[in-house]
Amino acid sequence: MKLLLAGFGFIGKNFIRAVNEKITLLKSVDRDFKVVGVATSQGVLYSSRGLDVDKLSRLEKASQYGEEFEFGGSVKEFLEEGDADIIVVATPTNIETGEPGLTYIRTALKNGVDVVTADKGPLVLEFWELTRLAERNGCYLMYEATVAAALPIFSLYRECLQADRIIRISGILNGTTNYILSKMFFEGTSFELSLKEAQERGYAEKDPSYDIDGIDAACKVVILGNAIMGKKLRFKDVKRRGIRDVTQEAVELAKRSGYAIKLVGVVDDEPEVSPRLVPLRHPLCVHGNLNAVHFETDLAKEITIIGYGAGKETVSAVLNDVLSILKKRVIR
Repeated sequence: MKLLLAGFGFIGKNFIRAVNEKITLLKSVDRDFKVVGVATSQGVLYSSRGLDVDKLSRLEKASQYGEEFEFGGSVKEFLEEGDADIIVVATPTNIETGEPGLTYIRTALKNGVDVVTADKGPLVLEFWELTRLAERNGCYLMYEATVAAALPIFSLYRECLQADRIIRISGILNGTTNYILSKMFFEGTSFELSLKEAQERGYAEKDPSYDIDGIDAACKVVILGNAIMGKKLRFKDVKRRGIRDVTQEAVELAKRSGYAIKLVGVVDDEPEVSPRLVPLRHPLCVHGNLNAVHFETDLAKEITIIGYGAGKETVSAVLNDVLSILKKRVIR
């Protein structure tokens, strides 16, 4: 299979490094597997013979690769001309328009190209349209990396909870806010100082509103609700309150009472993201930049999965989605 990568930022570069490390595994599943293209905002790097992923894994910019890079090249044309069998979408998330990822995914599915996406924007905006498009054209649309990064949330549901009815999902879905609240809990620092350190460590952006106002977590609630519980959620349907007003005094009072304050996303009849009191012995009470997702089901009862919810660990989810598709296509 021929793979196109859209986006060569943090996730895209780490994905290529992971492909380089796991190339023997990938080729053991599909001996003809190759990365034929990398698309960036500047243009498209392409070779029908397959790119040298070892060389590519050491580059900061795709344009440094050589003559194969075409400035201003179009991803849409690339997909329409049948130059790829699978696209990995690692573009920045835009929850207002979903672009450019939304156009890439639509174009790919319309042209029979399988999709693996780490960009959550298109799914927040048009989950059901994209799902129907994939089904209509016989394509796979995989999105494990869009919620809780390396945690196998959707594969757990698809493979291990097929007979279960999911009653409720709750989770620590944002590592940045969990880091801030954990620092306040363990070190007694203020929200402002904890946020500043999160920014210095690279966990929070210069403008941290996407994380601390609960926007990122709400996006994940939408995807979880639609993909696992079959809801018709839009972003506006999620009641949202962030952690800006959480004081160190409130954290300390909760601690003395046997609780921690956590930003929790809940998927049920009233989807919500808000700071909540979580008992210290509850499996959702994880610290640092860990994520945790708690399922309540009719048969298995309660299951919690914990792990790294951001950073380069995200490529684990992306690469495993790619492998899943390769295995299904080779078997066919």
